[in-house]
Amino acid sequence: MNRKNSNSQSVFENPFVKTLSVAVFMGIFLVDMGLGLFQIFSTKTSPLPSSLVLLIFAVTFIAGMVFYERNGLDTFSSLFGGALAGFGFSFVFVSLVGGVQFALGGGISALGWGQVISAVAGSMIVSIIMLKVLFYKLQNHFY
Repeated sequence: MNRKNSNSQSVFENPFVKTLSVAVFMGIFLVDMGLGLFQIFSTKTSPLPSSLVLLIFAVTFIAGMVFYERNGLDTFSSLFGGALAGFGFSFVFVSLVGGVQFALGGGISALGWGQVISAVAGSMIVSIIMLKVLFYKLQNHFY
């Protein structure tokens, strides 16, 4: 790759673009999860078959257990960590699928685009604050 100006910065290396893209992604992600939970509680049904949710839990449970075991945790702690990872990932995945189904089924039009865009904007602000606080806390503990 030849560049005429080797000192120029790529768009994706710009800290503003990085932060903005992370904020937009996380905002949409959080709103989609919220819409999925709305869909699940309003219909009282899961957007995925129980067998698929159990399979997702099992795979994530095993991967989490092996990960924690390889990082030095004892057997009970790695089982607990794997179960927590499996439950968390299954919850996130099911709510994301529910949010996509809600959006494709015309649910966003029923709620109103103004409310959804406001929710994304609020989620963007909250997600960046959470990331900055988390980065600050981790920076003080890990050198």
